[in-house]
Amino acid sequence: MKLSQKLAALQKAETGSLLPFPGVTVATTGIVSPWSEGELNKFVWSDVFGLEAVKVTRKEAMSVPAVSASRNRIVQLADRPLLALTGETDVTKKHAWLYRTNTAITPWMRLAATFDDWIFYGESLWAVERGIKQEGMAYAPILDAVHVPYERWEVNQAGEILVDKDPVSAESVLYLPGPFEGLLNVAPEAIRSAKALERAWASRVRNPTPTVILEEKEEGTISGKEANKYVQAVSKALRDPDGAVFFVPYKVNLRLESEAGIDVLEGARNAVRIDIANYLNLNASALDGAKPQSSLTYETQQTETQELQDRLSFWTAPLEHRLSMDDVVPRGTRVRFDFATTTPAQTGTPTED
Repeated sequence: MKLSQKLAALQKAETGSLLPFPGVTVATTGIVSPWSEGELNKFVWSDVFGLEAVKVTRKEAMSVPAVSASRNRIVQLADRPLLALTGETDVTKKHAWLYRTNTAITPWMRLAATFDDWIFYGESLWAVERGIKQEGMAYAPILDAVHVPYERWEVNQAGEILVDKDPVSAESVLYLPGPFEGLLNVAPEAIRSAKALERAWASRVRNPTPTVILEEKEEGTISGKEANKYVQAVSKALRDPDGAVFFVPYKVNLRLESEAGIDVLEGARNAVRIDIANYLNLNASALDGAKPQSSLTYETQQTETQELQDRLSFWTAPLEHRLSMDDVVPRGTRVRFDFATTTPAQTGTPTED
């Protein structure tokens, strides 16, 4: 089956059926993920501890500025072309699928979608078109490859790869495990907290109400139960999106701390930025969109650039090593990102199969 047919099948609506992949050997990942957990565990833990059982979505995570900035920084790696090397000899032209496609999906989009999958889910999948199998090769050489949308495939408990719930042949796909389990799996609480923080920040900007401190005017005149009632009433009023207006009895003194709340929110937002950067192995300064480049010395820029490139190898190395496997390129050939070239190799004009 031509890759364009596979791509058309992958792009069908969720209710549509996927055209069968060729071959009889079912594709497997070779491992059963140790990170996967059953639905039963999720609901048991939520019942015991009151945790939210609904999984965080990519859309929800992307609404957090620190996550979006981190994702966009990593996806920029798709700008870098891929090279095939045998020893020191560049043999990329023998593997044209590395820099061009026969579909409307560009190599940049293929790489960007792969990194995106790794950031959020920890794994990705490509559908591949192969040529004629040669003697001594486990698989025929790859002619083209497309990214399979994450929601269209899964790995079952037996380690088999399913696309639209149906097993696919081993030679028709490439399973691409990422460098970690993905943000949605390892950091749901951090994302939810960041979302709550953004809502609090938006509310504070919309209604810049200062922090409120309630004090009794005379010691011993207010019981603990009564004090709690006042605190809850004021807290409810402060959460009112239409403003904070409330009544204070004579025996209670109300004091406002105008800067404390803002300082807390700013500190918390900065902490979220650092946490997300740590999860994704980025230096937090790479996510600082407010820092003027003109304020940096040449040496500082060079140091930060080198540090960023070193950290980004966390993302590039797994793909380089996976694409250097014998089911992708011939033994003795390796695939590497080209960081010396600033513009991708020519992709060519998409052609109809």
